[in-house]
Amino acid sequence: MGRLRVEPNATSIVPGYAELDLQFRDASEEPLDAFEIIAARLVSEMNARGGVTIEAVPSRAPIAPTRMDAGLQAHIETAAERHAPGNWQRMPSGAFHDAGIISASIPSAMLFIPSLGGISHDFAEDSREEDIVLGCQVLADAAASILVAANARH
Repeated sequence: MGRLRVEPNATSIVPGYAELDLQFRDASEEPLDAFEIIAARLVSEMNARGGVTIEAVPSRAPIAPTRMDAGLQAHIETAAERHAPGNWQRMPSGAFHDAGIISASIPSAMLFIPSLGGISHDFAEDSREEDIVLGCQVLADAAASILVAANARH
């Protein structure tokens, strides 16, 4: 969600300066737009109260959610059902992965495996070996299915 930096960074001193980085993600634009409006309103309200000055500075242009290729997703879903019947789910990704960039040029899809404790995008991220193996099996099966389908078209 974010990061907070304060100066001075000491437990016994009230900071004179703080910087908060926010990153919010969702698979659709409406919640992202709503969160941005709420954040701007909170900044305005805090500035109106006085005592502190808050400046909201966008660090970059908003990143729109990216849709993955339905055909590739279908291959992954079929493979997932074959290897883990009823024990998989289609998930949107709110994160901006390389697949989001690549999908502008070529069909793309993503396959996720469970992370222990739900921790992802962090050095503490970890997964069970069985989930990694199962994910590799699903990926290999889906890739083979994609190649067979592509070969049948030619």
